[in-house]
Amino acid sequence: EDITGNSMPLYDDPFATSEEMIATCDKKRQAKSGKERWANAVSHIKPGFVLVANEKLTGTFHQTVVLVIDHDDAVGSTGVIINRPYPGDLSKMPNDIPSNIEANAKSTFNEAPVAFGGLTVPTKFLILHGYGAVDGSKELAPGVFIGGLEELRKQVQKTRFDPTNALLLKGQTSWIPGQLSIEAFRGVWTVANVSADFILRYVGAPVEGGDQCTDLWSDILTCLGGEYAIVAKEHANNRGDMRMGWYD
Repeated sequence: EDITGNSMPLYDDPFATSEEMIATCDKKRQAKSGKERWANAVSHIKPGFVLVANEKLTGTFHQTVVLVIDHDDAVGSTGVIINRPYPGDLSKMPNDIPSNIEANAKSTFNEAPVAFGGLTVPTKFLILHGYGAVDGSKELAPGVFIGGLEELRKQVQKTRFDPTNALLLKGQTSWIPGQLSIEAFRGVWTVANVSADFILRYVGAPVEGGDQCTDLWSDILTCLGGEYAIVAKEHANNRGDMRMGWYD
């Protein structure tokens, strides 16, 4: 049930059966998590919560899920889009795309997946992972960390961390003081507190049999249940999260 007590309908994908969808996922992510899957709509914003775009939102943020990094109405807010993966890993990123990743780190994380994080500071890459607290990292939610690239590079070299279990986010999203709260109040975003496996979807978190493994927006709305699940069903899109090219 959702937080209102309404039963949560199963996701009805108009394009494929759940068996067909799960078959398209990366094999390493097909095992069931064995953990409780949950998502709750909340009325306030804080780091570690996600912003689920209203179905009417167009442009850059159409059907996006944004992970909040910082939020202060007096200072402003920052976050990263977490459901816009680029095709291929870091090794596939064209050399003419500028970044703040040093050569040794780029070599270490060559096989790490990359995603579009937002239009702000497009040359800056942030790293999202579930490895744990390391120097330079910030815990946003239980089991969810951002930052600590250099320390994680050392852990990879010591074979303590698999670089494919990190997501490099190109750019970020920002709001001026008070802007994000106004947008949430107006319904531009549904603010939600969700389990870590949603946030880490493109960081190697396992998916479940009924998941739309490449449509995080729909999966979270479906888990929220009630009217949110209806929106997910009515606005299902066969492109899902796969919308980004390297030069978009």
